[in-house]
Amino acid sequence: MIYLDNAATSRYKPETVFSAVERELKNPANSGRGGHIASQRASEKILETRMFLENIFGGGCNVVFTKNCTEALNYAILGTAREGEVITTVNEHNSVLRPLAFLEKKGLIKIKYIDCDPSQSPIIIKNMLNNNTRLVAVNNISNVTSEEQDIAEIGKVVKENSDALFLVDGAQSLGHRKIDIKKCGIDLMAGAGHKGLHSPQGVGFLVIADGVKVEPVIFGGTGTASDSIFQPEELPEGLESGTLNTPAVAGLYEGVKWTYSNFDKINKHIDGLAGVLYEGLKEIKNLKIFSYGNAGIVSFFADCDLGLLSDLLSQRYSVCVRPGLHCAPLIHKKLGTFNSGLIRVSVGYNNSLSDIKSFISATDKILFELNKYMV
Repeated sequence: MIYLDNAATSRYKPETVFSAVERELKNPANSGRGGHIASQRASEKILETRMFLENIFGGGCNVVFTKNCTEALNYAILGTAREGEVITTVNEHNSVLRPLAFLEKKGLIKIKYIDCDPSQSPIIIKNMLNNNTRLVAVNNISNVTSEEQDIAEIGKVVKENSDALFLVDGAQSLGHRKIDIKKCGIDLMAGAGHKGLHSPQGVGFLVIADGVKVEPVIFGGTGTASDSIFQPEELPEGLESGTLNTPAVAGLYEGVKWTYSNFDKINKHIDGLAGVLYEGLKEIKNLKIFSYGNAGIVSFFADCDLGLLSDLLSQRYSVCVRPGLHCAPLIHKKLGTFNSGLIRVSVGYNNSLSDIKSFISATDKILFELNKYMV
């Protein structure tokens, strides 16, 4: 199998991740739900992971664990919602667009969308900021085009010209970009364990800068203040109701540790292969590329049924890519691909040069056959 869908879930996981998950599955206990040694050990592992992540992102923050990046983004948006305006981009994933649309439909906020070259985003946002701006939400790297926003410059603009919160969707960039939230002026940042951080599915996180208040969206047992029917306000417990996915959190620790220990090697490998992929696809007739190659993502359009192309790649050549709208409808409307979608090819540490060459060859053969049939 040639797996080229790493932007959805990275295929490669280091052995330390498997060992950590297995260890927790074989010795389960519920963190924060008892004083016995097993519960304490689970709590220590979660605390160790939390502190490790807080340090990775520059300190001065709290890390709250969620089941995925989508839940983290919902917490960030719904948990800080105030009446006013929100600035975001047409590049955003539905994990941002849908909670914002929900709030706008309720009459709580007014959404302002920016649609510009990333180099112009800071100045456009600066001109849109006013006393009524409550939130600026951008993804660092688009999951469709791999377009990259200058989050450090945007954060500077937001902090110098407003009292708005700055939210970054780091789903595609974490593991490919090193981010210090204080230096970038970030108030809230959502991350996914299972993508560029080479960790298990089932765990994400929200990084919350010190002093930022996020209201709970989910209520329940936290293992603290059990004598009260009201949700505790303290972080992280106030935003972590119910049993945490301790095996996945333990795997996250090992995945992040491995990724940052091998950061340059991983990204040199991915960037190199993405470059070969980009140049190879450029040589195929009647194929249009809609991406920059950042974080290993190369998306393209061909004048055929892209779902059929993806199916044929899978059935004939055991190649895994993703067709469709990729849960980001506004960017497809901008690109003119709303009805067709795009094929997204996403390179990971699992891939080799032969994988890329085989994919390019297979795509060329199938498109030649489909175009011949259409004629």
